[in-house]
Amino acid sequence: MGILPPGARWLLAAGVVITAVAILDGHWGWTTAGIALFAVASLWSGLWIRSRLNGLRRWLQSREGTVALRGEHAWDTLESELRYYFKHRDRHLRETRRRLEQLEGLAQELPVGVALLDDGGRLLEANQKAFELLAMDPDQGRGQRLQGWLREPGLADLFATSGPAIRRGSAPFHPDPARTLAFTCTRKEDGTFLLVVEEITERLRLQKMREDFVANVSHELRSPLTSLRGFAETLIHDPELPVEQRGEFLRIMDDQIQRMQSLVDDLLTLSRLEGRPQKAAETPVALDALLAGLADQYQGRAQEKGIALEFPPAEPLAGLNVFGEADALGQALGNLVDNALKYTPENGTVTVTVDTEPGQLAIRVRDTGIGIDPQHLPRLTERFYRVDKGRSRSVGGTGLGLSIVKHILAHHGGRLEVTSTPGEGSTFSALLPAGSAPDPGAN
Repeated sequence: MGILPPGARWLLAAGVVITAVAILDGHWGWTTAGIALFAVASLWSGLWIRSRLNGLRRWLQSREGTVALRGEHAWDTLESELRYYFKHRDRHLRETRRRLEQLEGLAQELPVGVALLDDGGRLLEANQKAFELLAMDPDQGRGQRLQGWLREPGLADLFATSGPAIRRGSAPFHPDPARTLAFTCTRKEDGTFLLVVEEITERLRLQKMREDFVANVSHELRSPLTSLRGFAETLIHDPELPVEQRGEFLRIMDDQIQRMQSLVDDLLTLSRLEGRPQKAAETPVALDALLAGLADQYQGRAQEKGIALEFPPAEPLAGLNVFGEADALGQALGNLVDNALKYTPENGTVTVTVDTEPGQLAIRVRDTGIGIDPQHLPRLTERFYRVDKGRSRSVGGTGLGLSIVKHILAHHGGRLEVTSTPGEGSTFSALLPAGSAPDPGAN
């Protein structure tokens, strides 16, 4: 009855009541009056409904972009428009659902964790990465408070009514405190919070390496520069300095200049290696010629120090190749031989051998030097890492040689292995992919 005008509703009600009472009492005159009253109310209601439908029809047909069919009755327009509306709504819902699924898929593929929290800091929804970084079970994590999984004191202030609108910080990874998470939590206009969390363990490690690198380079340059400045000032302000002492000062200055030149050269080499593609050009390099060049380069220095430097004979290596850049491989193997000569005492032995192993060649440099304590082996290829800083500087090391070797071998698909026994010596093995095998009869 709510769709009828109030007056018509009263007339219909009165007609029904009068007719019913008159029939019960047997007053047929009143019965006729009640029926007439009911008929008048019905006619009034029909005319009123028709008028409203016509008005609705005119409005529907006057809308921009209407697709309603013009029929004889207002119901035609209403039915057509309703069909169009629901069809359009269903299409819109399907499109909205498709876009939501796309957005959800994108959120799941993000490299950072994204989560939605309520005004109390309880988890409402999150992508898979957020569950992983917060160490939460996706089936049980929803509804849990963030403070129990991301332990950062400032979050309590953020979730307070008077707290700040945004909070940035870091916190340890819950299962492994050695890993670090960075987060940004922002209050939205509706009172909920948007959390973005990512792991920054590797970023912090690289930042620490960069800071250490800058500090080490500064220190390595400061020492020779200080020495050069002191000797230069002495030479300038003391013209009566004896010739012998002046010559000694100049010799020391030349040594310091060579030390800085070696450091700069090694730094440039490292920079060039790190800026190149991962894989070196696959050019065949004859191993016998490569080792013969190293023998010519280092035999003189070995004899000066009273060290026996032994290389394998060339004949068994004929036809054996490694693939890459001859200069780079020569530098890597040369650094290994150079290190062995530096840390091997007089009357010691440095031996270079070549072993063919399944799928690779092992070029080993063994020495009978001072050896290396096992605790230092994992860090030997770090930049500027020295087992004995004083001894390394005294023999002219820059602390970058093994780092260069590691990078060169990596560019050639190889790796460096080190074994050592303190007091007995060390073995540095350059493992490279095998090239052409030598003739078995040559061995």
